[in-house]
Amino acid sequence: MSGVDAIVRTVLDLYTSFRFSPPQSQFTILAAFVLENATTHHVISLATGSKCLPTTRFPTTGDALLDSHAEVLARRGAMLWLYHELDRMNSLDSSPSQWIELAGPTGKVRLKLHTQLYLYVSTVPCGDASTRLLAASQDPSIAALKDSTTWATLPPGTPSRGRDNYSLSGVLRTKPGRADSPPTTCMSCSDKIARWNVLGIQGALLSRFYEPIYLDCVIIGGVDDATMRGIIAGECERAFWRRIHSISDTDLPGTYAPHTPPIRFTSIPFPHGKEVLTTATNSSNESLCYTADISQSPEVIINGYRRGVAPKHRSRLKFMPRVCKLQLYNRYTTHEASARDLTYFEAKQSNEEYLQAKAALLGSAGPFHGWVTSGATYEGFTRDAAE
Repeated sequence: MSGVDAIVRTVLDLYTSFRFSPPQSQFTILAAFVLENATTHHVISLATGSKCLPTTRFPTTGDALLDSHAEVLARRGAMLWLYHELDRMNSLDSSPSQWIELAGPTGKVRLKLHTQLYLYVSTVPCGDASTRLLAASQDPSIAALKDSTTWATLPPGTPSRGRDNYSLSGVLRTKPGRADSPPTTCMSCSDKIARWNVLGIQGALLSRFYEPIYLDCVIIGGVDDATMRGIIAGECERAFWRRIHSISDTDLPGTYAPHTPPIRFTSIPFPHGKEVLTTATNSSNESLCYTADISQSPEVIINGYRRGVAPKHRSRLKFMPRVCKLQLYNRYTTHEASARDLTYFEAKQSNEEYLQAKAALLGSAGPFHGWVTSGATYEGFTRDAAE
């Protein structure tokens, strides 16, 4: 078994151990972040999902998940794991971490040397990476309709909605892909992976404690044909890092640097993928969300909230999803006491080095100018000390 397949098998074994199964007529997407060193590999987060909330239902209190695509939930689970490792490092009773260490020059934490970070996704991520695959695999009548549609020219700095203008490559896209779905301002997973290749997966808040944490490899499932693999590898490379090639090390502060993770493929099928469940017509509304070392039991998310929680209890911290913005912000303020009187939005604006790197990517002269952000409207909440 190859190294890639060994990692994927570990991910799938963990997934099947949870006994989570979408309805037979529904498929889903699986993503996981995996650390590997010379002796072992460790699935630090795992998630399924392909849904996001319409903009009209975005909460302003940080208690619900706006984007429940598998890659995004898995990344949020990885962030929760990074907070947990900080807790361990600061605890006098815990053993040294196998995966993180203090970096002398910066005084921040980093992954240990010779540690690799993999992102596995059971199919090609939505957005720029998968546009050509969709064009090649869709129903001929739909293809003819798309080809005959005249799309409005996109103004500079304007993302395309879903699969509109699907013949264009290298453009920012918002979710969802289906034109009959309610609009949202969540950016596509292709765009977000490209962002992580400049800013790291840790985000603005964790950058206070961690050096940027970058992907070393992206593993894609669901593409078995050798010719199509070659095409998709090129599409993913463009989507994930070639379209940000204008950013160089000199444009970024500190230890930030553009990264170009290789694209690998696996033939191991994901049992609840669209490629396996060929009769499935719809994607599941539910998302599984798991973070290693936090709890043995994963959460199931539906419409941004934990499944089974009554509406009257959703505003209580202990009933919120573990990886929602408010929960993660509470984690942050346990390590950064000066932020306890700040809003989530204000705290994100307080890390100057991260903001400089972000400006190089999303600023007016950056390759991702036009990125849609939540902003203070949806991030103006403060920490919650509720039990």
